[in-house]
Amino acid sequence: MDIQLHEIEAITNKFADDQKIGSGGYGDVYRATHKGEEIAVKKLHQLQGLDDKQFHAEYRNLREVRHQNVVRLIGYCYQTQKKYMEHNGELVFATIMERVLCFEYMHGRSLDKHIQDESCGLEWPTCYKIIKGTCEGLDHLHTSQGKPIFHLDLKPGNILLDESMTPKIGDLGLSRLVASTKTHQTRMRDGTLGFMPPEYVDSGFISKKFDVFSLGVIIIKMLAGDKSYFRCSEMPSEQFIEYIRV
Repeated sequence: MDIQLHEIEAITNKFADDQKIGSGGYGDVYRATHKGEEIAVKKLHQLQGLDDKQFHAEYRNLREVRHQNVVRLIGYCYQTQKKYMEHNGELVFATIMERVLCFEYMHGRSLDKHIQDESCGLEWPTCYKIIKGTCEGLDHLHTSQGKPIFHLDLKPGNILLDESMTPKIGDLGLSRLVASTKTHQTRMRDGTLGFMPPEYVDSGFISKKFDVFSLGVIIIKMLAGDKSYFRCSEMPSEQFIEYIRV
């Protein structure tokens, strides 16, 4: 569903700070209510080189994705507006492309808020529920559509939890959409390098194994914690299994 920018500005009080609930490499997120439903509104940063036709086509496809372990896209907006802004110390009248995505609101926060230095702060049954649900959501993306949908930026911050701690994969499609931008390249290399498989780091090769590698890193971090993950990654497999059992 296309949502007009003036509607989004109305429900976010023109993107007021007191409604902001988070920020990331792609944009800022605001909590709002649309037609009686709580939603998360992501206002994307101004990204040079992003193809707006591709943006529109990508989200027309993604809004058809329906799975209990994938965050539901409610609507989106890409609309130009003219405004005064500062450039080299002077006010100029510029044309700005605003891109906004609207998702279902997740009350349980993101998984990274529950991962500690040494181990996950959640009980094992909950951890298992999160792992199982994430696997099922990823399998749906890889196998249920006409062609596979690759996430390419799967990490704890993109696994969102609802009130019952059911996991849902979020930020779907954003990696592909901004792959050619300088902002994306810098953020990927500096921010989430540990979640990218060696074949991508070395040669840029992409397959469904990319997301599976990221999922494996997430599972180990849940079980071992952020700091212990690096010790685990250097262990032989038999030693790692024994370590987890203990």
